[in-house]
Parts: sequence; C-alpha cells; structure tokens
Amino acid sequence: MQIIVDGVLTHYEIVGGGKKDKLLILHGWQRSLKEWLPVSAYMSDSYEVILLDLPGFGQTSKPDSDYSIYDYANFVKDFLGKISCKKVSLLGHSFGGRVGIILGANTSLIDKLVLVDAAGIEKRSALAKIKIFCFKVLKHLLPSQALIILRNLLGSRDYKSAGTLRNIFIKVINEDLSYLLSKIHNSTYLIWGENDEEVPISKAKRMKKMIPNSRLRIVWKAGHSPHIEKQAEFKEILIDTLLSR
Repeated sequence: MQIIVDGVLTHYEIVGGGKKDKLLILHGWQRSLKEWLPVSAYMSDSYEVILLDLPGFGQTSKPDSDYSIYDYANFVKDFLGKISCKKVSLLGHSFGGRVGIILGANTSLIDKLVLVDAAGIEKRSALAKIKIFCFKVLKHLLPSQALIILRNLLGSRDYKSAGTLRNIFIKVINEDLSYLLSKIHNSTYLIWGENDEEVPISKAKRMKKMIPNSRLRIVWKAGHSPHIEKQAEFKEILIDTLLSR
C-alpha cells in the first residue's frame, strides 16, 4: 500500500487487519519492512501488524531534505495520523529503535515499546575517537580526492554504503538519545542478540538501568538481527513479552 506522508511517497503493509491491538514495526538502517514479514505473520493472530518502509528505504521515497532522527520520528507520528491510528505498540530494530525511543519518550501514541538491538546510546570507543581525530587533522592537509579515499578507509560499513543518504546517516548517528530514556514510562522490552557486535549487549544493560519500567531478554547465539538469525526463538520471546500484562 502507498500513501503520501509529509510529501513523501510512503510504502507500508498491514498484516492481520481488523484487530483491536496494533503493532507498528520499524526496520533498521539500509533495510526494509520485507525482512519483518515472517514475524508479522506470526504476530497477526494477536495484533494488527503495521509494517512501514521509512523514508529512503525499501519502497518509500527519499525525503527532499536531510532528515534528522527527530524528523524520522515526526514522520512516523504523521504516518500514524494519516492511517487514523491513535495507539500502537511499537517495535523498533536498530535504527528503528532510535525512532521508537523518541516516540516513547515524547508522545502518548505508544502503548508497549519493544527495542530490538536498538541504537541510540552513543559512547564512542577509543578507536572511533582516534579515527575522528585523524580525519579532522588530515582534512585540512589533503586534496578532496584523497579525503574521499580517507573517508572510505575510516568510515563504518553503514557509512560506506549510505550513498545518497550519507548526510542523513551522519546526522542520525551523532544523536545521543540517552537523555530520553528516563522519560519513557511505557512497558518497555529490550530484546538483544547475545553476540551483537554493532550494538553490544552492554548498551542493552545500560538502557535497562535508565528506562524505568523495562525488561531485558537475550536471544542466545544471535547477533545484531535475532529476528533473522534465531527466528523461532525471537518469535517466542516477542509474543511472550507483548502478551504479558
């Protein structure tokens, strides 16, 4: 299905339509709603599941401006208004988790919040700080072509593959959302891959301490995408957490 939201041609799908309880799923960076279709089918007995391609991903158009993470959150809020949805539980994976944190802290739209290997707590490693320092020093000394090579050498995998979304990526990852965590008063469930190397489980434990009403469930032997790597285990954990009262 397609709809215009904030001037952006937006693609979304609904699985299990007509249920009273609704679950919105937000995918990660450089991903799309497609990878969540198996999970949504599993959840559709209990929820009307709304899957959304965020701007610039899947079949949703790229926004005209370089969105910040707050722009993405406003976009999701406006999308829910467009489809006349006043209350949802929200599942956000990785980048989608950043959006979930903002909406959970600032709106009354969210019922339960599920953060899956969610980004948002930024504490740069020593190696990351060295890379940033090197780039800041060398960018004044090197010609533009050499800077492109340097960015490709020092940049993360997501940075290198961001393409036309690179400016958005830079704005998004530089936002530390730690200050919002204590403002989330929804029932919040953190579901994390034991071996996540992109957003280590240490960050999940920090989030749990900072979000008042939160619980942490670990998907053993899974990495950053437990819904794909350990799908059966993930589904069981998700249905158990969302249906608990």
